[in-house]
Amino acid sequence: MAVTDQSSSASEPRGPLAGVRVLDICHFLAGPYATLAMAEMGADVIKVEDIDRLDASRSVGPHFMKEQSVYFASLNWNKRSLAVRLADPEGYQVVKDLVRTADVVVDNYSPGVMAKLGLDYETLSQINPRIICCSVSGFGRSGPYANRPAYDYTIQALTGVMSVTGEPGQLPGKAGISYVDHSSGLAAALSVCAALYQRESTGKGRFVDVSLLDVQVSMLSYLASWQLNAGDTPERVAGGAHPTIVPAQQFITADGHVSLFVGNDAMWRRLVEVLDDDSLRDPAYQTNVGRLENRKALVSRLQAVFMRYGSHELSELLVENRVPCAPVNTIAQALENPQVRERGLVDSCEHPHYGAYQHVRGPVPGLRDAAPGRAAPLVGEHTSEILSSIGYADDKIESLLNRNVVSTRLS
Repeated sequence: MAVTDQSSSASEPRGPLAGVRVLDICHFLAGPYATLAMAEMGADVIKVEDIDRLDASRSVGPHFMKEQSVYFASLNWNKRSLAVRLADPEGYQVVKDLVRTADVVVDNYSPGVMAKLGLDYETLSQINPRIICCSVSGFGRSGPYANRPAYDYTIQALTGVMSVTGEPGQLPGKAGISYVDHSSGLAAALSVCAALYQRESTGKGRFVDVSLLDVQVSMLSYLASWQLNAGDTPERVAGGAHPTIVPAQQFITADGHVSLFVGNDAMWRRLVEVLDDDSLRDPAYQTNVGRLENRKALVSRLQAVFMRYGSHELSELLVENRVPCAPVNTIAQALENPQVRERGLVDSCEHPHYGAYQHVRGPVPGLRDAAPGRAAPLVGEHTSEILSSIGYADDKIESLLNRNVVSTRLS
């Protein structure tokens, strides 16, 4: 891809997005996760922070390494930080000069905020016609909800996800992680890559409007099709069970829980063979149609059998016979899993000010070289370095620093 090489350090990881400069004007999760994915693939991601309005996730607890929030660090490693006062005309000019060297600008503020800052696509494309602007918001720039506030929780509720999550008769549940934010971040990263590819043929940038609602409604996929085409409204099923595939749910074991997914009749036959329990050989259970019709009795029988096993013992036994099953791990157990370790999904960074810390890798770690990543930046840590790279003389940088138009952290 013909882009300007904006690499900042010989030790910076390389990858398919090497040479692409991304300005991260984001906060909290969805936007920073999008730019984290791009940084993992080699992009030079510069986190542009307004001195008067820093990313609020810098103060999110409960865990800190000196003043650096672990939450912030988990989403912003492999990035550089430029701290600038956007309300100052000279500060605004700094950002415009940076845009001239950039390929992509990503934000996740409400519609209209970037226009108020003078950083919307319509303005920035006049400065750099090749710029790609990607805005991640709750509802996008159009429609009656465009200006409503939204978070992962509210989108899970609004799109029906909570109605099918949790136990029947109990309060609707939510996913244990902020998957709406994370999946929207991935959609944004994918959109930017597509826009970069398109720019190769058109020579022009574009605006990309990514909505948390759009992404989540898309992920309803077959549930939406059942509703639209058959009037079938899915409901919560006990044990976190699949609405139509049986058995596919969580079970209690002698020492914990397992998650079982018998995806077809052949798997069922293998399950029955390995468990060797006559109560499971009922002819009514031989097809998924029969198992669905007799779900309650079948689940009760399986539960009685599974109580004879420990979670890991049962999982290993079934997996050896090509029946998908896994223990329900804690986060700590998941991070120690040998497959996670072998794939290099746990990495570490070290910062001269706040020390070493561990983090999980980006979503496609195979697209990044094995070079060590850069630790999450302190506020303005790379301000002088970045300004120098876009042609600012030392005396001008010093003047901007002295007048607090920009700021830097010297450790």
